[in-house]
Amino acid sequence: MAALSPQVSVLQAKLQAWCVSMLSLVVDAYDLGAVIGKGAVVQAGGQNLTPDVLFVSKSQRAMVGADAIHGPPALCIDIIYRTVPEPERESLRQRYASIQVVEYWQIEADTGQAALYQASATWSYDLIPPDKAGMHFSSAIVELSFPVRWFREQPSVWRIMQAWGMIRD
Repeated sequence: MAALSPQVSVLQAKLQAWCVSMLSLVVDAYDLGAVIGKGAVVQAGGQNLTPDVLFVSKSQRAMVGADAIHGPPALCIDIIYRTVPEPERESLRQRYASIQVVEYWQIEADTGQAALYQASATWSYDLIPPDKAGMHFSSAIVELSFPVRWFREQPSVWRIMQAWGMIRD
């Protein structure tokens, strides 16, 4: 992969941090498990993968080691950029599907466009478009639903909590 410009790297870091914050609100509120940001290594199926964000359910916590996540997390997210060619995107999808990650997201840091995938029964990914209202309903974190436009808008934690009815105006 070509070197990233500093601007794109900052956009990636910002979106990664925002995804960790958004997911952590739900995961922590319902005590579902753990959201882990950049730096975690997933070791599964003879592969080492380094997603930007991942979710490990409470029932999977035993696979979290000091050195790596030893098994497939329920959700992995890669923060990419619009110039990543489709063959490279497909290769990433195949790698995550091969280790049986239930849900996989590819989000473009520079556009806020998201491709959200769910594993099929044969461990390939089906693109899950948002519903008519623009909402995504997660299969990995069943308590999670949100407007896909949030990847572009990146609302504050306060606004997210209001939207989810966790706090009142």
